[in-house]
Amino acid sequence: MESANGYFQVVDFVIFGGILFSSAVIGIYFAYKDRRDETTENYYFGRRNVSPILVAISLSVSFISAIAVISIPVEIYLFGAVWAWTIFAEIITYFVASKYYIPLYRRLRLKTVYEYLELRFHPGIRYVSSATTMVALIFYLGITVYLPSLALSAVTLLELKWTIAITSIVCTFYTTIGGIKAVVWTDLLQALIMLGGILSVFVRATLLYGGFGHIWDAAERGNRLNFFNFDIDPRIRSTTWARVIDSVVGGCYVTCCSQVTVQRYLSCDSVRSSRVAVWLQWIPSTILVTLCVGNGLVLYAYYEGCDPVLSGLVEKSDQAIPRLALELFQDMPGMIGMFVSAAFSGTLSSVSSGVNALSALALEDFVLRFFPAMSRRKIILCSKLLSLLFGSVIMGIAYLVSTASSNIFQVNIVVASISTPVLGVFTMGLFMPWINSWGALAGVVTGTAFSSWIAISASYQATFPAASETLPISTDNCTENSAFNVTTMSSIGSFTDFTNFSDVSTILEEEGSVLGYTLYSLSPYLYGPCGFLVSIFFGHVASLLTGFNKISEANPDLFVPFINSRLFRFGIPESTLVDGKNIEEQKTMRYINAGYDNDENDRETSNSNMAKFEETIF
Repeated sequence: MESANGYFQVVDFVIFGGILFSSAVIGIYFAYKDRRDETTENYYFGRRNVSPILVAISLSVSFISAIAVISIPVEIYLFGAVWAWTIFAEIITYFVASKYYIPLYRRLRLKTVYEYLELRFHPGIRYVSSATTMVALIFYLGITVYLPSLALSAVTLLELKWTIAITSIVCTFYTTIGGIKAVVWTDLLQALIMLGGILSVFVRATLLYGGFGHIWDAAERGNRLNFFNFDIDPRIRSTTWARVIDSVVGGCYVTCCSQVTVQRYLSCDSVRSSRVAVWLQWIPSTILVTLCVGNGLVLYAYYEGCDPVLSGLVEKSDQAIPRLALELFQDMPGMIGMFVSAAFSGTLSSVSSGVNALSALALEDFVLRFFPAMSRRKIILCSKLLSLLFGSVIMGIAYLVSTASSNIFQVNIVVASISTPVLGVFTMGLFMPWINSWGALAGVVTGTAFSSWIAISASYQATFPAASETLPISTDNCTENSAFNVTTMSSIGSFTDFTNFSDVSTILEEEGSVLGYTLYSLSPYLYGPCGFLVSIFFGHVASLLTGFNKISEANPDLFVPFINSRLFRFGIPESTLVDGKNIEEQKTMRYINAGYDNDENDRETSNSNMAKFEETIF
C-alpha cells in the first residue's frame, strides 16, 4: 500500500479532523447542559423523552457501521448482490419488535433488556445472557474500530496502531461525558456524513462510467447479479434462503433483544413513539445499505479483470473500497477525506451506542447487584468509569482483529452467531409459558456452545468447496504496473484473505470426513439460525426433564401471545400494565423494577422490595 500513502491532503485532514472535533463538542455540550441532572435515568435514557425521529436515525446507524461502508461492498464483490435481500428481511424484524417486544418492555419499564429474563426465569439466566452478549458486542465493536482505522492508514502516513487509538479515544470521550443524548445527536451528524461519503463514491463512479448501466453490465458479466439464487443446499455460502433466514433471525436479535436498540426504545416517551422510531429507521437504513450494495457493484466493475488483492494493489480485501476511493478522488482534494470520514462516522455511531449500552449492562446487571447502596453520585461516576473501561477494551480488541488474516465480514458473521441463542431464550420467555428456568439455562448454554463449535470447527475442517467459494475473479486485464499477473481463477481456498476455511490440500485430505463435508461446511449465514433453533430445542428438553411450568401460574405481565386469541393465550389473562398510565401500575412497577426507580438514593430500600418480589415469583 505504499502507493496509496500521501494522498490525504490538507483539506482532507481538515474535513476528517472537523468530524472528530464536532463529535467531541456535542459530548461536551450535553455534559455541561445536564451537569445538574446527573442520574442514570438521564445518562442512559435521556429522561425517556427523546424524539422518535432522532431515535430512528440513531437506530439506523448504530449497526450500519464501517462494516457496512467497507465490508458490504467487498461481500458483494466476492459473493454477489444476493446480500441485498437483507433490506426486505428487515421489515419482518421491525414488525416483530413493534408488535410483541416493545409493548412488553414499555410496560415493564426495564433499564436493561435482560431484567426481563430475571423476572421471567431466574437471576442466573439474566447474568449468563448478559455476559454472553456483552462479549459478542465487545468483539463486534472491536471490528468496527479496526475497519475505518485500516482505511485511514491506507490513505495517510499514519500507522494502523495510531488510527485505532484515535478512533477509540474520541468515541469513548464524548460517549463517557455526554451519555445517551450525546450519542443520538452525534448519530444524526454521522448519518449525514455517512450518506455523503457513500454517495460520493457511487456518483463519481457512475459519472466516470457514463451511467450506471455500464456498471450493471459489468456486474452481469461477472455473475454478481445473483439476487435469485434459490439453491436449497445449506452448504452454499450465499443464497437467497441463507440471506433471508440469517437476516430475519439475526435482525430479530438486534431489534428485539439487543441492549443497544432496546435502550433507545425506552428513551422514547410511549409505545407509539417507540414504534414510530422502529419503522422510521427503515428509511435511512434502506438508503445507506442500497448505496453500499451499489458500491459493491461499482467495486467489481472498476476492478473487473484486475483483482486488487491478486494484483498486489492491496494486502487485504477490506482495503479494496478505500483503494477505490483513493483512485476515484485522487484529483479531487477533500473527497477522500469525506469518504474516510463516512467510514469513521459509521464506527463512531456504532461504538458510542455500544459503549453506552455496555456501561448500562455492567452497571445494572452486575455492579448494582453487589453494591445496591451506592449513592447517586457514585453511580454516575461508576457509569462513566465503565464507559472508559469498555472503550479501552474495545481498542485492545481492535488491535487483536488487525492481526486476523480472514475477511472481516466473515469474522463478524461468526461473532454475531454467538448472540442468537439469546433470542431463543427470549422467544421461549415471551411465547412459551411452560418453559422453566432450567430450560432457559440449557437453551442459552447449548445454543451458544453449538454456534461456537460450528464456527470454530468450520475454520479448519470444512471440506465442501462451495462453502468458501467466491465468484470468479481474475487479473487478466491488469497493466504492467501491477505487482504480478495470474490467470483467471476462482479463489476457492487459495487466499486466506477471502475466507478462513481450509485450503485445497486440506479439502483433499479431509474429504472423507462426514462432518467436514456437511455440518462444518454449513453456510456461515446459518450459524446464528442454527444456534437459535438448538436453544429452543434443548430448552424444551430440559423443561420436560425437570417439569414444565404450570401455565395456570404464569405471570400475565411477562407473557405475550403470538396471536391474541384464546387458543394462543393458553388460558393466561391479559396484562393489567399499560405503559405506566395509572397509579396501580406505578405501585406494581415499584416491585417489578425495585432497585431501578429514578431515585438512586432509595436503592437499598428498593433492593429489599426486590427480594420480596422474587419470593412471589420463584
